[in-house]
Amino acid sequence: MHASLPYDETVFLWTPDEGFGFYEIGDIVENERPARAVAFDPKTLRVSTHHVTDYIINPIKRIYRVTLESGREVLVTKDHNLFTLDANGGVTRIASENAEGSHVMVPGTLPRSPTEESALDLLSLFEGDDEIIVYASDGMGDVAWTDDVASPSRRHYDSRDAAPLSCISSATAPKKADVAFKQSDYRLPRDLELTPEFGWVLGFYIAEGSARRKQVQFGNKDEALLDRVEEWFEGYDASIYRRKGDTGVERLTVCSALWSKIIRELAGSGSEKDIPDRAWNWPDEVLRELHEGLLDGDGSRRESRDTLYTSNGSLASGAMYLAARLGLHSSTYSRERETYIPMSDVTTSGIEHAVDTATDPHKRGQYVPVPSELLRTLRNEAGLTMREAADAMGYSSKSSISNVENGEYETVKRDTLRRFREAYAATDANTRRLDQILREDVRFEEVVNVEETDRVEPTYDLEVQPNGRTIENFLGGKGGVFLSNTAGLCDPGYQGQITLELSNLGTAPVALSPGMRVSQLTFTELRSPAARPYGAERGSKYQDQDGPQASRIGDDPEFVGETGETDPGSENDATTADSSEGG
Repeated sequence: MHASLPYDETVFLWTPDEGFGFYEIGDIVENERPARAVAFDPKTLRVSTHHVTDYIINPIKRIYRVTLESGREVLVTKDHNLFTLDANGGVTRIASENAEGSHVMVPGTLPRSPTEESALDLLSLFEGDDEIIVYASDGMGDVAWTDDVASPSRRHYDSRDAAPLSCISSATAPKKADVAFKQSDYRLPRDLELTPEFGWVLGFYIAEGSARRKQVQFGNKDEALLDRVEEWFEGYDASIYRRKGDTGVERLTVCSALWSKIIRELAGSGSEKDIPDRAWNWPDEVLRELHEGLLDGDGSRRESRDTLYTSNGSLASGAMYLAARLGLHSSTYSRERETYIPMSDVTTSGIEHAVDTATDPHKRGQYVPVPSELLRTLRNEAGLTMREAADAMGYSSKSSISNVENGEYETVKRDTLRRFREAYAATDANTRRLDQILREDVRFEEVVNVEETDRVEPTYDLEVQPNGRTIENFLGGKGGVFLSNTAGLCDPGYQGQITLELSNLGTAPVALSPGMRVSQLTFTELRSPAARPYGAERGSKYQDQDGPQASRIGDDPEFVGETGETDPGSENDATTADSSEGG
């Protein structure tokens, strides 16, 4: 099976050039762009970044849309795998065509950027822009004058220790420099500090602002919110104008071509305003206030949840990723709605997206696939009968224990799982796997719909298996869903017979007959000899194997603890994920 996505499906990656952001998977694969994927470790369920180790283009296939209860969506092939838990608490895969009704993995958190920014470098933001002028009293360094800058203009710039940004590089320009919009004396320092208040102002703009070439405008009936905007811009000596209209909406205008250019470059303008890609490389405290600014601008707050409203589907998806980064639960829905825009005094109709966020929602994200066998094993390890376990957890009947252990429920609340964990941990039973599940780096949401689209096209995949480790997942889609990579690869240098493992993930039997086509082999020609071929020097486990072989991934060091015992819950997912070696 290949976990394949269409060219334009977005994946959330970190790249050396741009840091965290959303990328079309087709662009990443076709250009083999170096990247790190946000992925969970099947052994620990920790979410972090891991190197993308291969780029795969698959044959033309039909595309399906998978929708989760929270409104998350992803476009994939029919046989694409999602992740869930098995009865032992191990990670297992389920094909998207059979996933409806199952609870699959989504991110409960997102990692901070390996290249986190503390300041916004305006020269880097505007690289090569001929409307931006750079000033440096200590000298400009190397200036590559272009033909369209006449000699008199060069002398003028030299006399003012200045140069157009189009003639210098941000990499070689002085760190202590100022920037200005051409033909304007208003300047800002090259490095704009990324403070929480800056995050709030930007979030408020995305929700409630607009920008033209030489001004940024905010409109709201709450004067206190506009006071906050004004105070921040006044800290940079910006020119500000305020006026209250007949409708009670007050407008605050920042009269500055430079600020307009900064804001538009970061977040856009009009109905397509969005969370900047580069914001994912900002500190959590800045992003937390950006989220607050979004809600203050175009949201509502309730005791149990906050809701952001937007007509921009991309912003709704980004807000769900932002919620995960901040450790919040999120869900989204959309509806047709007429909207009055006070700043423009017009009424429009279209799709409105609502994104709910909460720290402790009643349902979504609170249910976990039941690890029934793991719980039975822990009870036996604790030396408790069902009656004793029920008493320890405060249940009135042992049926509360037996129903969970015997698979009467497909899911249980996290709070229920915590009661099991506390009771068994008190007896010194090894509850490490339960701890990993309860940590909430990953959460689980129900697949509510899998539908065929009219798209039939080439598909793309990423391999995430750093240093041979079984990671094989990455994050993508609207709102964020963990996507499986299961391409079976035989490394260069392998010799021996190949074992093909077949699993029926459906409920009905499948008859196999001699001569039936059940698999295919695809050969890739290397451009140069393998730097690290498969074989004895690598300690490869399947070289020269003869006949069908069972998985041996349990022998790998990363699956064996300090005591020499295999990590609980790792055996099942290891068996099905060991396809990158010859077995």
